[in-house]
Amino acid sequence: MVDLLPGFDSARSIANWISESPIITDPMAKERAKAAFIDTIACMLAACDDIATQTVFKAVKYSGQGACSAIGRTETLSAESAALLNGTAAHALDYDDNFLPAVTHASAVLVPSLLSLGEEVGASGNQLLDAYIVGLEVQAWLGRFMIPAHYAAGWHATSTIGTIGAAAACVRVLTLDDQSALGAVSLATSMASGSKLQFGSMAKPLHAGLAARAGITAARLAAAGVNANEDPFHGPWGFISLHHASQTPTNAPSGQLAIIEAGLAQKRWPCCASAHRTLDAIFQLRQENDLDPHQIDYIETTIPDSNVKNLRFDNPENENEARFSMPYCAALVALNGKMSLSDFTPSAVRRPEVKAFLPKIRMNSAGPQSDFGTGIWDIPAETRITTKQGDVFEKIISHPVGTIHHPMGENELYQKFSECAASLLSPEQTDEFYTRLLNFENEPVRHIASHLRRREVPSTVN
Repeated sequence: MVDLLPGFDSARSIANWISESPIITDPMAKERAKAAFIDTIACMLAACDDIATQTVFKAVKYSGQGACSAIGRTETLSAESAALLNGTAAHALDYDDNFLPAVTHASAVLVPSLLSLGEEVGASGNQLLDAYIVGLEVQAWLGRFMIPAHYAAGWHATSTIGTIGAAAACVRVLTLDDQSALGAVSLATSMASGSKLQFGSMAKPLHAGLAARAGITAARLAAAGVNANEDPFHGPWGFISLHHASQTPTNAPSGQLAIIEAGLAQKRWPCCASAHRTLDAIFQLRQENDLDPHQIDYIETTIPDSNVKNLRFDNPENENEARFSMPYCAALVALNGKMSLSDFTPSAVRRPEVKAFLPKIRMNSAGPQSDFGTGIWDIPAETRITTKQGDVFEKIISHPVGTIHHPMGENELYQKFSECAASLLSPEQTDEFYTRLLNFENEPVRHIASHLRRREVPSTVN
């Protein structure tokens, strides 16, 4: 394989690589990128009628007309507006993947920006896979400097690091020269922002949409000739220092593409990833020991400190808070042995049997030191179920299902896609679309994107 990773040491070297490296042909890299597109498109379909998606559409439908598909709509938008809407939808249900080297929801930013831009310029699926891998690599490089301090300080890396990765990916689609690539990456640092304070609100998924839109905008501004500082990352006023990170990377580059070395963490459960190892443990202990949920006295779990902070809603009042509630999510799996999208509606959150179970869930922090590895899952999650009879069942999990350590099976991935697609597509349309996505690299993006549109306007949408 061509040596794709020269060892970035500056924004200039990053820009040169974005612009000049040959198209990425590694089969594993391309397969994982394709899986990321399929999984993210599924999440977009599932959220086409979510309140966050609907509300953002109301804001953007008059802001820029164009030819790009808007999830669940008959109308089309400009590439920037479509990326904003589709990015919000991709992240609205928190069912989209995680990328640990940067602690981002990388695909919820990269996929919508690339689909919209690719649809507009007539790109192929193969071009988008290449651009996705490039954008992911730039996120990984920044993550080596910025994680864990940046994330632990409260920044939502999806909307900070994600914006810069999206700009790199969009440069790749537009085949800009190295000077324009440098300008796009630098301009993206001026658009990158977002606090984890927004978790549990519509602004949280909006962060992914804003980052997707900014990636396109930065690339276009640079292509038009807008210049920017040529060393935007380092130094006392650089992006890294200003965002609570270190001038020294946490580890040396391995020489492998990040998509191969780390992969993506696809989600088994439609909620914050900080809860997933605990949920996997409860699911397994329930099955292995044939536990009756009515005989459970309490469940205690110890997880990294940043995970505890993310899951800060002990008694959620709505579905957005419920996705960031360890008691609610753990109660669902303990009671039902499963979790689905239907568990995150206003009426589902208020169910008396679930509310009554919440006090049985105890969440502990592994301590402040647990935030200072290289990712959110460096410290194992320890989960213990104690029954009313005094029996104790325990499980320690390092990596949740959906990571490269415990990948989801093909049937699980298809079932997830089918559940998500039911919001917009018939079973026949779902099967046809899924089959087409399996051949993503050979499809024109316009053919793929057209499946995101609604054939008729639902009666509930004005």
